[in-house]
Amino acid sequence: MYAVYRRSFSVMPGSVVRARTPPCAAQALVHRIPCRHFVLPYRKIVESTGIIDTSDDEGLLYFDNLAPLQYNIWDLQHLLTRFILRENASSTLQYIKEKAVPPNLPIEVEQIIPRSKEGGAIVKFRKKGQISDDEIENQMQAYLQEYGAKPWFNPFRPIKSFVIKGVPWIEDLHRFPSSRLRVEFEGPDVDQETLYFYFRRYGLIRDITPPSSTSKDLPRYATIQFVSVRGAAIARTCLYGVIAKNGTKLHIHYEPTIQKHIFRDWFFNHPRIVIPALAALIAGVTVIVFDPIRTWFIKQKITKRYSLSNNRIVKWIRTTTVSTIDAIITTGSFGRFGLSKQVQSDLQIGFSDRRDSIEQLKILLNETPETFIVVQGPRGSGKAELVRDHAIKDHPNTLIIDCQKLTEARSDAAFIKEISGQLGYFPVFPWMNNISAFVDLIVQGIIGQKAGFSESVDSQFQNMLENAAAAVKEIAIDNRKRSMKSASVGGAVDEDFYETNPSARPVVVIDHYLYRADKKEPMYRALAEWASVLVMSKVAQVVFITDDVGYAKLLQDAIPTQVFNTITVGDATPEVARKFVLSQILAVTGELEEDVPESTLKDLDEALEPLGGRMTDLLTLVRRITMGESNRHAAVDMIRQSASEIIKRFLRSGDNKSWTSEQAWIIVKSLAKDEDIRYNELLLNPLFKNSQDVISALEHAELITILEKDGRPYKIKAGRPIYRAACQRLVNDKGLAATLEISTCTAISGLLSTSIVKNEEELAKLSQIGASKSVDVSERMKYLADDIRAKQAKISEYDKLMDKQKKVLGTEY
Repeated sequence: MYAVYRRSFSVMPGSVVRARTPPCAAQALVHRIPCRHFVLPYRKIVESTGIIDTSDDEGLLYFDNLAPLQYNIWDLQHLLTRFILRENASSTLQYIKEKAVPPNLPIEVEQIIPRSKEGGAIVKFRKKGQISDDEIENQMQAYLQEYGAKPWFNPFRPIKSFVIKGVPWIEDLHRFPSSRLRVEFEGPDVDQETLYFYFRRYGLIRDITPPSSTSKDLPRYATIQFVSVRGAAIARTCLYGVIAKNGTKLHIHYEPTIQKHIFRDWFFNHPRIVIPALAALIAGVTVIVFDPIRTWFIKQKITKRYSLSNNRIVKWIRTTTVSTIDAIITTGSFGRFGLSKQVQSDLQIGFSDRRDSIEQLKILLNETPETFIVVQGPRGSGKAELVRDHAIKDHPNTLIIDCQKLTEARSDAAFIKEISGQLGYFPVFPWMNNISAFVDLIVQGIIGQKAGFSESVDSQFQNMLENAAAAVKEIAIDNRKRSMKSASVGGAVDEDFYETNPSARPVVVIDHYLYRADKKEPMYRALAEWASVLVMSKVAQVVFITDDVGYAKLLQDAIPTQVFNTITVGDATPEVARKFVLSQILAVTGELEEDVPESTLKDLDEALEPLGGRMTDLLTLVRRITMGESNRHAAVDMIRQSASEIIKRFLRSGDNKSWTSEQAWIIVKSLAKDEDIRYNELLLNPLFKNSQDVISALEHAELITILEKDGRPYKIKAGRPIYRAACQRLVNDKGLAATLEISTCTAISGLLSTSIVKNEEELAKLSQIGASKSVDVSERMKYLADDIRAKQAKISEYDKLMDKQKKVLGTEY
């Protein structure tokens, strides 16, 4: 059988039947009776009338709690129900005949109809004598109450038996038991008292809802809410089709207690709760699924473990090819294209005067991270090449972030795509930003607040940096594990390993830091905070490459207690610049230095003199010369382009500039005259009075470079060496100089005139005071009169200068 029996059956009082002990549950389950016809064909009943035919001396009993209820089509207990009732219906019938029916009850059990959804069975029996249905039901319930078994799946409820008073409907519809019954009336309405009389015997009733008196819908019905589902299932089986006292036939159906589409309705009725929760769920799933994948890709980007450049075969082909070509070139196998070893050694001569800086940077990279390493120098001085091609070339685990490309991204999607490419952050879906923002906008219009589907670019950028930090830390820990040092425990980084293998420590290079900082300050601040986490946890060295001399402000906020390791990179010396340019030209042309005419070398020296040692300008000169331009023409054309650049960027008026064209012109004139300007002397100019911010803005714009001494600014030089020659060219342009001189004189005269007006107003007040109160204000009045006289004289001088420049414009231009 399906149940574990708790007691054996014994003889009832007054009975002459021999007591017997029931077999165990396992025996009952496997027990079969040979007469299969005792089980009514369930499918045949369902497919024909759905009604069990009975004669006058036959009746139906319903046995409850033979198997678990089936609450829905996906109920896993349904498999167990089918196994117990349908596959073992004959065993169930045999058990009922021998163990569930009192021995002295004058009935004979004939057939069984399983009711798997209700977890019970209908038994057809034949009466052997004169006995009423109520007597049969009472004796059955008393017998089962005392001797009945309690099944394992419901040990607190014994098996019960009821006489079926109606005509049960056997169906296989997807209607499952519930605690609420819908009683439809085929005839006049049945009152609540009568319904209670019929239904209460099958279980506790919570409520009865009579049909509405105003409703005209047919059929009329009442709703009965049972406390338990089993009580409702028994009542439906036993009373379906019963005829009430008033002649009304009852049709009983299950009414779902769970509202249909409850989740859908709750979703639409509570959007302020559901939508943010859904957004949080999506975000959580995304983090759980994608973050480990993205961290893995970042690790591969840093370690280059699966890069073709690290493949052994590719390395061998590259080494063999390069060495063969070098041998051919060195031996001069191509005639005049052969290069001497001296020329080859000079190909990288541009960094020969920076060996101290390179060695210092290498030493800092091999130490334990404690603070930032900052490589600072003017734009085009070769800082990035110094770091990438020389300092970190022996470090296999490197991550390079180029802030210039990030700043120049034209849209948020382009920014996300660029930073993800630099970090190796994959997969990334930048196109989802627009869709999420659109969905968030719709949701905000519906519920009045954002749901959080869209994520800001700053938040996405921060998440990428966090993933990158996790990847760098994992690389550091992996290196520690490879050191085979058993003394290190936990997740800490083994410093002993890095003392012997300093190149294994990850290195993060942040290039072009503070490039256009006014547009991307949050990005630079986030990078500084992220870098401080890497340094303070000692998992990586962080190198900042910047042109901005004000880098300390943001970096100091990230690590306020540390002093930075700063390496300043300047322009190359004239000797090194000459060797570098000559070696590059000879490497392209294939000539030897001794074959170059003296006049050509002299022209090259003259071309190099205004260019100075700025690496970008030297490379531009090399490119022009190798393309066929003469040394002199290439240099002159570069100066002309630099002059045009100064006019466009500094000498033209604009609303978005922090300086005026007159202030820039004063600096241009001073640089054209002298190689450097005294900082304090420039502040004495009327146009630069209390204008230190203007000078700083011009430095950020790279027109000038401010040199410091003992922590204070003391000298101003051109932002690029070629700018001095460009300034001289601009001053020699008489038409431009005359126009700007007139504008400058007008601006200064305006300032002087304003000051004279203030002095005159003060003189008028002093005259009134002296006349009324007999106060001696003669000294102050004399001072003001002298000041007015001096300023008026300067104004006259500026007027004469303007007249002179106007004549130049009128006669020559």
